[in-house]
Amino acid sequence: MKKTLLLSSILIAAVPTALAEYVTLGDGTEYTLDALSQIAESGVTKDGSTYVMLDNVTIAEGDKFAIEDGVTVKMGDGVQLRIEGEASLEAATAVTVTRNADTDSPEGIGLFSEAKDVTVVKGINFEYAGLRAWTTKEVVVRDCSFKYCNGEISSAGALSMAESGGLLDVSGCEFIENAVPAIGGAANFNYGVVIEDCYFYDNNTENANKPQLNITVGGDRDIVIRNNTIVGNERNKVGAIAVSNMLGASGSNNVLIEGNDMRKHRYGITTNGAMNVRIIDNEIVDNKYESNAMNGGSGISIYDSKYNQTAIITGNHIEGNLWGITVIGGGNVNIGKTEDSSAEDYNPGGNVFVDNGNGGVLYDLYNNGQNTIYAQGNKWNVAEQTEELIETVITHKNDNASLGEVIFMPPMGSSSVTDVATQGCYFDSLGKQVVAAAVGDGAQVEVYAASGALVARRSIVGGTADLSDLTSGVYVVVVTSDSGNETVLKCCL
Repeated sequence: MKKTLLLSSILIAAVPTALAEYVTLGDGTEYTLDALSQIAESGVTKDGSTYVMLDNVTIAEGDKFAIEDGVTVKMGDGVQLRIEGEASLEAATAVTVTRNADTDSPEGIGLFSEAKDVTVVKGINFEYAGLRAWTTKEVVVRDCSFKYCNGEISSAGALSMAESGGLLDVSGCEFIENAVPAIGGAANFNYGVVIEDCYFYDNNTENANKPQLNITVGGDRDIVIRNNTIVGNERNKVGAIAVSNMLGASGSNNVLIEGNDMRKHRYGITTNGAMNVRIIDNEIVDNKYESNAMNGGSGISIYDSKYNQTAIITGNHIEGNLWGITVIGGGNVNIGKTEDSSAEDYNPGGNVFVDNGNGGVLYDLYNNGQNTIYAQGNKWNVAEQTEELIETVITHKNDNASLGEVIFMPPMGSSSVTDVATQGCYFDSLGKQVVAAAVGDGAQVEVYAASGALVARRSIVGGTADLSDLTSGVYVVVVTSDSGNETVLKCCL
């Protein structure tokens, strides 16, 4: 009997005490950390410019919260600052939100407000804590950092979102060594996302089967992931970018992944389900740390078993991955279609493949679906860009009759219309001009971006056409003489 009583007392002692919570009155008052520290019931205490929160605080709907400049907020285990009212979180001098003790795992800040169309979070450094946006409004995050987040506020990411219809706009931020993904959301929330000019290093240190950026399509809100640096730590379960539509969300589901540099992951980019995705001008290098090549390791992987995804892949450098591009299904996958420069689906290709392979075999492109894929205008990992050699790095119908065909000729550097040398045209990179004296003045020059969009028209005057006013990038130039002959040039400005 004594043993039974002793065990009962131990079990009772092991039950954690629930956190207290202070909820503001919702009467229109504006609160700051300093104001909360003067309310004994809030549990917020002050020591100079440092505030300690050992209990949850909710800023009720109707009230406001403003962060002071230059303060440090130390949160206890499981503590959250929940803002249901209006939030002003722009710090002119950096603010730090962190744990109180080394053993604490705080949640961080939760935004639940519908009070403003746009809430800005700026100049806040989150350590061991996260930020969750649970709102249908827009949340803008600028010049913030997220480090060592424990996932207490959400396993989806150090910066996470919920509630379909909202928009998360992130730029100029860094995400470093968070235990969970850097940015993410659940599969049942369709939330627009813009992520630009950010730095990511070794997020998802738990090595769970999630990428650093784990994004769900936005329905009628676009997904834009552009000009970011995403560096892994050679973990075998962590990819760089995944965009998914696993639950078949309706809407335009437009996705742009452009100008990112991603290295040292399980895989580079994967897209899953119905969407309209453009993958343009990315550096995708050494994403090869999947321990079993049959389970991953692609530079780019298109997965769409219902054949509803449209994918345009242009101008990417794909190097040192276990597979270059793998396609499983896919409704319309366009990796280069150069036959008609005026066609709506024109794509100059421009993808470069270098040393992608596993098991001693090179795999630039693997069509593991039934549809035909166009992949013209690309540079393949072979000694010479001949049909016979390119065939050795592409897996498709010629290797397995159940697979779809890949149409890959002509490769980069070849014109499907007229040989460049015959026309006497070339691109002068120093002068940033097309030289076409042999064609004659009056010849028409059309300039296409890597996306296939027509961006400029020129005429040959004095034997040249000036392109110096165009922004830096990769372009395809089509020169048409009076006789109708065409020359296709690739230009790097």
